[in-house]
Amino acid sequence: MSEKIQVLIDGLDEDDIGSLIRTYADLKSVYEEIDQKMEEMEDKIKTELKQRKWTSYNDNVSKNSVSLITQEKETVNKDSLKVLLNEEQYNQVVTKKSIKKLLFVTPKDRERLKEYGKK
Repeated sequence: MSEKIQVLIDGLDEDDIGSLIRTYADLKSVYEEIDQKMEEMEDKIKTELKQRKWTSYNDNVSKNSVSLITQEKETVNKDSLKVLLNEEQYNQVVTKKSIKKLLFVTPKDRERLKEYGKK
């Protein structure tokens, strides 16, 4: 574990849910900042590659490489599928899977949700 992460989890009491939640919130906040910075850097890298008309670049110093690729993503219009199939056929084609996921809401998230709800 890196020292930067270790600083965030110092004082964590794994038997105290409040401590776990506070530490989780701290880590989530740092993650969001890192994610935002990575997105900005990704956009800059894409721009640099496009300006130079390159599809890839290998960094000789770090031995890292990047490539611009095009991916196609298919989506199914479920409403149209329901019209074409009867309920039994639709249930055979569309499968559902339930998973349990932790929903973590910070005060910042609550404010954003309130603003969204006002629209």
